[in-house]
Amino acid sequence: MGASRQTTDERFQKVDNYRSDDGLAARQRLFQYKTPDHDLPGVVIGAVSGRPQRVLDVGCGNGRYTSRLREAFPDAEVIGVDLASGVLESVPEPTVVADVADLPFEDGSADVVLAMHMLYHVPDIPAALDELRRVLAPGGVLFVSTLGADDKQEYLPIWRDASTSALGTEVRQALSVVIERFSLEAAESMLAERFASVVLHDLPGVIALPEPGPLVAAFRSEQDFTALPPEDFERLMVAIERQLDEHFVEHDLLRITTHSGILECRDAKG
Repeated sequence: MGASRQTTDERFQKVDNYRSDDGLAARQRLFQYKTPDHDLPGVVIGAVSGRPQRVLDVGCGNGRYTSRLREAFPDAEVIGVDLASGVLESVPEPTVVADVADLPFEDGSADVVLAMHMLYHVPDIPAALDELRRVLAPGGVLFVSTLGADDKQEYLPIWRDASTSALGTEVRQALSVVIERFSLEAAESMLAERFASVVLHDLPGVIALPEPGPLVAAFRSEQDFTALPPEDFERLMVAIERQLDEHFVEHDLLRITTHSGILECRDAKG
């Protein structure tokens, strides 16, 4: 891996980028406009059989899955795990600050393990997958979610064109890095090397935005990921807002196709 690529990837992995859940919440709000409205925690809960004793929500962020799992399995110990202590402040205990590649749990100690929309931020993804497999109990289930290679393809040109026009160069956008590092297609292949059964819950959809505000907020939440000087980032945002204003002069909606999936993994190999 070249030096420039490594530097780019590290920008997306810095804990400081998650010192609070504000940016994550801004990106999550886009999905209020998505159809169909997939109940992602519900997909996970519905695939869990029996009565788990311990559930690890690794990379839990602001606890979207953690809270639902606690409601669904009140007798289980459901632990929210994240490397960024700032986002964990909004998640009720028990929580643990930990790296997915070095989890402070015994071998085979969790009946259910989640790694939802987070592994693309991890420097060594294969090592993280091995660690998730290590802590999973025999007969347990691991859930991993990520984005398809075709996710939000209408989203990328807005950022690309704005950065080129405002700054004279293309600035890499977070979605590009996510798909490049750990697309749904790559994830399924990597997990099949480690588990005898990998079932895909495919979750396509469409975000239909009636006004630019939610997308502007989502783009603005990525400032820490860009490493741009503040004045350059503001120039980029002005160009993005101009593009979106022009779109909504002519159109009632901005449609963005989405494609994510949840991989349900059982029967660990090795």
